[in-house]
Amino acid sequence: MALKSQFNGDLVDREQPCTICREKTGRQIGIVDYWDIKTSNVVLCEKCRHIQLDPMLNGGETAKGCLAYYIEEFLRTSREEQFKNCERNFRRGVVFGYQLKLKQIFPRSVLELGPGSGYFAAGLQFAFPGIGITVMDINPEVLNFNHEQHGFETIRENPDNFTGSFENRFDLVIARDILEHVNDISKVVENVHAYMKPNGLFHFITPNGREDIWKHYLSLKFGNAPSELLINHVNYFDGKGLKNLLTQKGFSAVDYHTYTFKTTLRGLGWKESKALMSPASRKTQADLFIQEKAGELKRVEFNKEKILDKWYIRPGARWITGLYSLVHHFSMLRLSPERNIGHEIYGLYKKSGSKKIINHDVPSADRPL
Repeated sequence: MALKSQFNGDLVDREQPCTICREKTGRQIGIVDYWDIKTSNVVLCEKCRHIQLDPMLNGGETAKGCLAYYIEEFLRTSREEQFKNCERNFRRGVVFGYQLKLKQIFPRSVLELGPGSGYFAAGLQFAFPGIGITVMDINPEVLNFNHEQHGFETIRENPDNFTGSFENRFDLVIARDILEHVNDISKVVENVHAYMKPNGLFHFITPNGREDIWKHYLSLKFGNAPSELLINHVNYFDGKGLKNLLTQKGFSAVDYHTYTFKTTLRGLGWKESKALMSPASRKTQADLFIQEKAGELKRVEFNKEKILDKWYIRPGARWITGLYSLVHHFSMLRLSPERNIGHEIYGLYKKSGSKKIINHDVPSADRPL
């Protein structure tokens, strides 16, 4: 059974309507300070179950906070760990690629929103040699990195904004850990749908909104005070509500589940404990942090050949790479997102009304091994 709703909060008038159903009221279940940039309520829409910041961040606020968080995260992550993360994301891309092959899906053109290091797409490209990959981001440093490391085509744009030249262009659109950051989720989903070819696929992962917001909810419940929000998670998805949104926008599910349950066992999403509260807001000064810490950034030389110089990564025996990656990253335990249990929501959706997903008339080299 799905967890029964345990969110209790005052019914409030919203400053901005819900980005999914345009409802103008909701339950206040949190208050957060995004650095010292903006204080927002966290509001649960009782109509569509979507949870989001009210008011939302604007573009300038998001850009400043993202830069500050990028510096903060970079400084606390060792060089070795950054390289390991690249390798892990590469393996995840390999696993995803071979899962597509098992479904007889063979994309030729891919768009990734918010690609990060680009190593997930590089793993997908390993599974499908010759596949064309385009990446979209608002950060020029991310785009330059992806072009220099992987040779991907790049475009600097916000996913909320429609790019006309991308219409009906891609077999596959990827949005891993990006949907929780966008300002207008309805517009982003509509854009993704427009970018896809008639038989196209949409793949995403995003945090389980119930667990993601739980610490902030407890801070309001027990402390009645703002909690600290350094990373700009502005959407918190209900599993059923997200599925309904995608269905309304012209998608149908191919694979939709939650995975990774350690945080659930620790109490996130259901246990009302002060120990799980989010840290109280310190109104950390973003401008001052950037000014003081930016100079501490040391350029890390990412050598792709060295990062992927592993015994199991063999272009001449790709099945070994696929098998090793599968052992490390395949999730055996999966649940319906409608239960709102589990740390991550995984989605693979296609445009509705298509008899087949991707044209199967592909070179034999791209067939499953």
